[in-house]
Amino acid sequence: MRIKSTNTLLAIGFALTICSQAFAQSDDGIEAIRAELAKMVPAAAEAEIIKSPVAGIYRLEVGGSFAYAYVDGDYVLLGDLLNTKEQVNLGDQAGNERMAKVIADVPVSQMIVFGPDEPKRHITVFTDIDCGYCRKLHAEVPELTAAGIQVRYLAFPRAGVGSSSYDKYVSVWCNADQQESLTVAKQGETVASATCENPVASSYELGREVGVRGTPTIIFDDGSIIGGYKPSQELISLLGLGG
Repeated sequence: MRIKSTNTLLAIGFALTICSQAFAQSDDGIEAIRAELAKMVPAAAEAEIIKSPVAGIYRLEVGGSFAYAYVDGDYVLLGDLLNTKEQVNLGDQAGNERMAKVIADVPVSQMIVFGPDEPKRHITVFTDIDCGYCRKLHAEVPELTAAGIQVRYLAFPRAGVGSSSYDKYVSVWCNADQQESLTVAKQGETVASATCENPVASSYELGREVGVRGTPTIIFDDGSIIGGYKPSQELISLLGLGG
């Protein structure tokens, strides 16, 4: 597995040197690190900072972005932390774990679900009915479900709450057969207008909170994210289900 590269915290670069005497090598140096980082990275004042598995290295999280700070006397090196034995970028891993938890906290009852009740794997897709690549992906859902993958949709009308795409998704949600209605809508056909209590706005807000900027955004069950369309056979392979 290839180690991925990521943007470091708030795009401030891989290396940062801070001249200070505040970094004594102690078990509880977290607040000293916070105070010094906050001088150059104000968001660090509110960041979650915890020890990493490596002595002298601390993990920072701000708004779902992760970076690692190495402390050695007067110097701090800020960037990625790679486990070369496991070939894992620990920042990516932490981000995936966070995303998996966020998605796990969303009731499946707030999703439109295709596929087996007891799947081998599942994906959660933030989708827009009027998005061309979302429609292309939806046309390949039968191939995904045949491979044992459950496809779970969350609404993300890119034009926002109150847009025509939003209204279409509300109508889909409020129709008796949500799956059929979503398929019809994604084929560009008209779905009977309907209104009811629905999760479309809250799903859209969740997408914004976790950083969705385009559709489809595909989230694997381990929390890893694919921003954009990928063919069904590639998704099947990435999920370890290719024959």
